[in-house]
Amino acid sequence: MEKNNYSEEKNLVTIPKKFLLGVYFILPILFLVFLVDVFYFDSAFLPYFGLTTLTLPLYLIIFEMPHVLASFFGFFEKEYVTHYKKQLFIYLPLVLFATIVLLWIDFNLGFALYIVGTVWHGLKQQTGIALILGARPGYVHTAWTFIPIIITSLMHGFYILPDIYPDVFIQYLSPIILLGIIILFPITIWRMMQSDPKVRLYIFLVSSLFFFSYVFILNEYIFLAFLAVRFVHDITAFAFYMTHDHNRSKVERKNWLYKITLVLPVPILVMVPILAILFSYLAKVTINGLEIGFSILLLLSMAHYYLESVMWKRDTPHRQHIKVQ
Repeated sequence: MEKNNYSEEKNLVTIPKKFLLGVYFILPILFLVFLVDVFYFDSAFLPYFGLTTLTLPLYLIIFEMPHVLASFFGFFEKEYVTHYKKQLFIYLPLVLFATIVLLWIDFNLGFALYIVGTVWHGLKQQTGIALILGARPGYVHTAWTFIPIIITSLMHGFYILPDIYPDVFIQYLSPIILLGIIILFPITIWRMMQSDPKVRLYIFLVSSLFFFSYVFILNEYIFLAFLAVRFVHDITAFAFYMTHDHNRSKVERKNWLYKITLVLPVPILVMVPILAILFSYLAKVTINGLEIGFSILLLLSMAHYYLESVMWKRDTPHRQHIKVQ
């Protein structure tokens, strides 16, 4: 696999650190919406910020599925399939088979696994980028990563699928979550103190994402909590997909998907989100009438979660075409 040279190739693009910081502007915006509704409108809009809002067509067409589909685009070439053959043809089928079996045995249990996978995937992305920006790995980073994953999984599970919890556990759920949030404060401060000054702001913003989402959920503004995490995750993910696919095509255009779209006068940086939203819409229209439609979308998401856990690791072909500065 040919490695690119950013110092020599002027047409290659990088992901600006300012962009990775800028996506967090959604937090003060959503918090302002929350405050205005609570203190000015006396929570009049609370019924519109619940779980049902997550099913709005406009939300689903822009978020959730598009970034999942975009993550598959980079695999549409022989060299990538060859490099990831073990992951694509051995481990991925095992992940999907295990998910199908779990859904068949107990759909709620399979869906619970999906919820945990979604939380893991979304939060792990942000804490992983901290390492790319220069944060120090270690047990503090591990605690800073896994405490929010555990807390958020418990909270999402309660609001989305409360029946998965035994009755005896429900009474301990709130104290466990509160304890986790309290512990997360000193962990965050410790994480910032041990990190290089250039990455402290990013760590602070990621931690703010955790705490803002907890405030929204605890006040039952579920949609705002999901939107905050989803916005940051999806926009960041698209930045990586667009940059990778653009840079890879500049080094060597072997991806047959982009060979087909070469006839269109649209740069790949723009083509990625257009194709992702288009395919997402087509998938929604096609699968919507099927009884197993939701399960198919769930399996696509699980495939995405697994592949993303390997494709951005150090020294992978994907990482060779990505640079953050």
